[in-house]
Amino acid sequence: MKVCLCLIFALLACTAVAQVNTSDPEARNRELFQTYGYCLGQQRSLDQIRRDFPSLGVSLYQAEAAFSVTFGKSCTAIGEQFSDAVRQRLKDEFDKKLPATSITESVARDFIARVSSRAKGDIDTPVKETLLSFNPDFRKSPGLEFMRGFTRTYSTANHLKAKGLNLEIKVPMSWMAREGNRPNVVQFFKAEYGRSDVAALIMVQQFTPPKGVRVTQRDIDELFSARNLKDFVPDGAKILESKPITLEGSNGGMWVLEERGERLDFSMTMRTLQYAILYNNRLIFLKFAAGGTEDTRAEWVATFERSRPLFQMVANSLVIVDKYRN
Repeated sequence: MKVCLCLIFALLACTAVAQVNTSDPEARNRELFQTYGYCLGQQRSLDQIRRDFPSLGVSLYQAEAAFSVTFGKSCTAIGEQFSDAVRQRLKDEFDKKLPATSITESVARDFIARVSSRAKGDIDTPVKETLLSFNPDFRKSPGLEFMRGFTRTYSTANHLKAKGLNLEIKVPMSWMAREGNRPNVVQFFKAEYGRSDVAALIMVQQFTPPKGVRVTQRDIDELFSARNLKDFVPDGAKILESKPITLEGSNGGMWVLEERGERLDFSMTMRTLQYAILYNNRLIFLKFAAGGTEDTRAEWVATFERSRPLFQMVANSLVIVDKYRN
């Protein structure tokens, strides 16, 4: 059984590099312009309401303050991606295209309510993800986004690669999700709406014991014992930490590894946090990674350490829905 798991871990090690994709600079710029225009447009509308309907001042202040708490710094940070001249040109063009119009008090009240809703994350893609990605507080402490409830739930229901398992897991709203492009990789995620080198994946592997071998609970306990966990590290990987865990009532293991991967002329080193549990003859893997080149080691190691509490929150949100069915 150890041999089987070692082969799976070797596959998991090479999978992360294969999943890495570079973000499209043009798409990124479009998202930045779109989001900055969103911030400008909302502020302009609020200023007009403040001027034309003084009686709505209290509700306007509350909505504006609520939005500012979460996204005000994001709007500022996005604006700082442009030069002063570009920001001014954008504001001038915005004023030309959207001249001031008269609105009714009813429309003003509806807009204030909409801003209050936006403060809770009710914003269309990709503006929402871009705002969350540029929140300086979330960048400094990535777990804050999760803790403040800006999450979405991903389900593997009816996914062929999930091998019949229905798993649910919460991930930050700012993470971009896409199909895994390798066998058994159910879903791949990338932070900062695909612009970051922080990534995660869910993998489900069928576990078939050798013919004639009956695996008992005692075997599973022994398999994931502290003594045996180090046996499941792929060649070339450096183990930094390992320990037995229990996740969703199933025994498993946790590893922190440093791995080096190559694909054609691209190579990178990654620090990964991996969890594996065995449930109903299926191995469920959660892998989180941050990496880069050797000359940027200090930067991506710091990114990994900042993101580690978030990785643990995401892993702890895993639910094996099948376990709770009557």
